[in-house]
Amino acid sequence: MEDLREKAFKLLQSNKKQGYSKHLKRDYFYFAPDEIHYHQWFWDSCFHAIVMTEFKVELAIKEIDALLSCQTESGFLPHIIFWKWRLIDIYQYFKSWKKEIHPKFRFFTAEIQPPVIGITLRRIYEKTKSLEFLKKYLPRIQKYFDYLKKERDLDKNSLISIITPMESGMDMAPQFDIPFGNHENDPVDTKGKISAMLGKYKKVKWNLRGIYNLDIFNFEDVAVNTIYLLSLENLVYLWDIIDKDKSRKVKEHYERVKKRLIELFWDEEDKIFYGLYHKGGKEFKAKIKTVSSLFPLCLDIPKKYVDSLIEHMVNKKEFWLTYPIPSVSKDEKSFGPLTDTRYIWRGTTWINTNWFLAKGLLRHGEKELYKKLKAKTIELIEKHGFCEYYDPITGEPGTAMRNFGWSTLAIDI
Repeated sequence: MEDLREKAFKLLQSNKKQGYSKHLKRDYFYFAPDEIHYHQWFWDSCFHAIVMTEFKVELAIKEIDALLSCQTESGFLPHIIFWKWRLIDIYQYFKSWKKEIHPKFRFFTAEIQPPVIGITLRRIYEKTKSLEFLKKYLPRIQKYFDYLKKERDLDKNSLISIITPMESGMDMAPQFDIPFGNHENDPVDTKGKISAMLGKYKKVKWNLRGIYNLDIFNFEDVAVNTIYLLSLENLVYLWDIIDKDKSRKVKEHYERVKKRLIELFWDEEDKIFYGLYHKGGKEFKAKIKTVSSLFPLCLDIPKKYVDSLIEHMVNKKEFWLTYPIPSVSKDEKSFGPLTDTRYIWRGTTWINTNWFLAKGLLRHGEKELYKKLKAKTIELIEKHGFCEYYDPITGEPGTAMRNFGWSTLAIDI
């Protein structure tokens, strides 16, 4: 394991980007996801910082500094920050990113990603025990969660919505086919409809009210809201150190969100959690079993839900394949896993989702199952290196990116 730790540190260091951004007019420091994905992605950075606390916490802080330096007045934090344009980026810009650029800020996108940053903040604090750090960063990160509460809960049910599949971090996951009317789960069809949707969003200048009125994609995702809750839970803990009244208020919100997550996402028939999408003023469940469906295992929820989720997890016809846990249940028609394509999250196994679920198993005292998941995860890394994803049956990484930053989370499982 020590050798794996050393490899993880060297990998992150090899992906390090730093310098002065001429167009953003500030210094930057971050760890890119891999050699191809050059820019700073939000939840990738949060994961990289978590791992870096095991080595050099000051670099983890610098990574978060770069993210927070682009926070807008509303509290919004972007999905991608383009600190430096390269010639190779021009093609990608005109192919897709041009549609996603924030209308007021040319050098980052108008989207969010799963709000992991509350988890990251606590990890950094627990390494530093610095009240000065906490007083500086906690209000800024709370501002982001205030933005999510105010701007992303359109129907006021306490759950936050994503407005593109990319905001989930699981871009092409098949539960997102359904709002586009793609009931055959053809990823080519979904990709085309995402592109058309982004063009329409650009026309309304990414105005959230305008986007909601378009009624194309308004999705309350299980994993996104679980991560939202995990971060809120960590904010409650951190606020309690410096402001107990604020901690109490955040905890009240946390409890409301958790209650609504269970009430609205739980499917009594299938005994699993499904996300909701909005169409024509109504809510519908996106009934496809994916790794997102298992995410509430990470929360402090009643045992009956935990037991049901574990039953799905260990079922060899669903999630317990040779290399668990696949991003889609094997008995779903949308299961690929499409390892040799870039239609990602259609059944491949990912280290970051294994990391979350491993923590959930430990939380609920499932030590033996945790050990099995950890062993299988480490086996993937030892056989193939830190890859973006893996085939859940063969373990092969296919067309996945190599030397992929967030897969270093394996050392923290």
